[in-house]
Amino acid sequence: MQLVRPLLATLAIAIPAYLPVQAASTPDRTPVTIHFDAAATGTPVNPNIFGHFIKGADNYGIFSIPHPDIAAIAEGDGIWNPTTRAPYPDALAALQSYRPGTLRYPDGLGIHNHDWKKTIGPVEQRDDRKFGLNEFMQIARAVEAEPIIVVSEYIGTPQDAADLVEYLNAPATPAHPWAMRRAADGHPEPYNVLTFEIGNESWVDWRKTGKTQVRPPPEVGRYASQIAAAMKAVDPRIRCGIPLERKDNDRWNRGVLSTITTDIDFAIIHTYPVKYGGGDITGPKENLLLEAMMSAGYATQLDLARIHQEIAAQLGRPLPLAITEYNLGPTQQTKNLQRPYRFTLAAALGTGDYLGRLLAPDSPVESAIYWSWLNGAFETVHTYASHPWKSRAKLPTPEYRPAHYIFQLWAQNRGHTLLPVRTTSPRLDFTGITTMKPALGDTPQPEHPLSNTNLLALARPINQSPANIRITHAPDTANGQWTLRYEGHTGGAYPNLLIRHLANLPDELRPPSPGLLYKIAFEARWRPDATTLSSPNLGLGLMDSRGWNASGSGIAIRGLQAARDWTSFGGTYQPLPDTTAIVILARVEGTTTPLHGTLEIRNLTATPWRAATIPARPALTAYATRSADNSKIHLTVFNLTLDRDLPATLTWQNFAAATATHTELNGTSPAAVNRGEATAGWTRQNAPIPLAAPDRLHHTFPAHSATGIVLERRIP
Repeated sequence: MQLVRPLLATLAIAIPAYLPVQAASTPDRTPVTIHFDAAATGTPVNPNIFGHFIKGADNYGIFSIPHPDIAAIAEGDGIWNPTTRAPYPDALAALQSYRPGTLRYPDGLGIHNHDWKKTIGPVEQRDDRKFGLNEFMQIARAVEAEPIIVVSEYIGTPQDAADLVEYLNAPATPAHPWAMRRAADGHPEPYNVLTFEIGNESWVDWRKTGKTQVRPPPEVGRYASQIAAAMKAVDPRIRCGIPLERKDNDRWNRGVLSTITTDIDFAIIHTYPVKYGGGDITGPKENLLLEAMMSAGYATQLDLARIHQEIAAQLGRPLPLAITEYNLGPTQQTKNLQRPYRFTLAAALGTGDYLGRLLAPDSPVESAIYWSWLNGAFETVHTYASHPWKSRAKLPTPEYRPAHYIFQLWAQNRGHTLLPVRTTSPRLDFTGITTMKPALGDTPQPEHPLSNTNLLALARPINQSPANIRITHAPDTANGQWTLRYEGHTGGAYPNLLIRHLANLPDELRPPSPGLLYKIAFEARWRPDATTLSSPNLGLGLMDSRGWNASGSGIAIRGLQAARDWTSFGGTYQPLPDTTAIVILARVEGTTTPLHGTLEIRNLTATPWRAATIPARPALTAYATRSADNSKIHLTVFNLTLDRDLPATLTWQNFAAATATHTELNGTSPAAVNRGEATAGWTRQNAPIPLAAPDRLHHTFPAHSATGIVLERRIP
């Protein structure tokens, strides 16, 4: 297939002149149809679904970076040139090509140590912080995106957050000294920023400086409400959100929602549905992971509807959802990967479909922000020649991951009004992997126990006590009684407690039994000594015995430090098809001051269950939008299969089309990642499609592809 030039001539894409596409197997003969009414009322397209992120906070003292993160605080991770005091042209052009509706700043977990007051004022007086609040606002204005700003709940005070609102939104008069500072910084007119997040993933605190402090959920809700009230006292127009978990009927969510006030306007959810932290894989296991990424938008849409309903039921009022971080690829912290799955074409196609689903009129989601487009763990654009901790020199030409083209496709193919589309398509069974539920058959099925057997009754204890943690257990491990005595421990620790080999279990109760779950349950009590100053996140984990780096398969049950009386906890683990043993481990997610206290565990069990299922997913999805002047219809179509070309008949009414053109994204395989050699990109661009009639056409959508079709009206 001939590869034509990219959508934007300014983006030089290092891909071959001809991009071969892996031949598909025999096309699926199930009829595929797409139909829409061009005159339907429809709903306005929400541009805030197409949001992105600009980094400006320093991760030093939070993650493993051994020094201040200059790439972030001086360059915004590669968008800002501190020498010219202007955006880098390649990075800005890429962001503009996405047409983002909103931009999030300055970070996720990096916000925990972020002091916004150090990012303003004369550049010469900011040390290495050359990319600050005003520079971010310059980027937001350049791409015509609305800002979402994250406020730290770990450092600073409610007054500091109120000062931020004054700096951004108040008139520059003597009554508003922080607004006068803004004017002195060269911006006399208010920015009028209206959307703020109060904290980020407040259930963890991985800071390596200061005092570790994970607040109990009710306190999180109260404190976030205090911050929001202080901010709204300055500008009542603003809206404030609070982070919640994505888990079913989550303990954290219930505690937070029990104390928030009406100053909280929306709930923040981060969706990373595909969990896998291991290395490169091949064969059926890799195919399962690729299918998971292409299925993730479908499954997550159902999850978000459930979360929205649970919030409304508890609060007595609905809260819209803001997805301020999402990615459909797994994290994979393993080094030297040949193909990080988060960069794959499969992850990109799942992302494109997810965006279409979030546009639905009944979606509870008001905004969505991709994590993270530039030089990040999930990048769509890579500009650094080496690791930016070592050098901030740039590549001669950026590398563009497959998701880059997805965002360009949606930007080019996004009209003004979303139209209802009726699609018939084959449906695909998916057996599930890690945290992705199976999608099987025509009707959903509830989860159910397979046996009341406690798998841990025959588990073998592992004597793995780190320094300053003394671990003891009852002689009979079937009693599930453990004591962990912390005697001045600092930092993180994940000692194994038990291992259970699975080979002697019946086939139904061990991998690769489809939809198999292991549910862990226990009671815990934490008794801190009077000398303990910090409050780290204590927990238990259930994991593949090969470990996280080797298998990427496990779960964490957090929040045990809040249990001052005996409290029930639990979690659900879906083993990999090749898991042969599981381990139970204790967790301390870092503490900066010596930890003294006793954690008691009792009634520890793990039982086998069959997972709930959702109906089989569609192989093809389609979304239609109409231009503001009614002259064009844009169709965005995703073939979410590994190997099936799908011939389709497209019909419409109340629109006499004169021409049809299409642009297609595809690659050599759904595992293409575009590192070094580009193996995914445009395979067609603005190529004509013959019309069968002014109201119909026939087209074959290749396996693992995204296609944008533009219909232009016949001029009378």
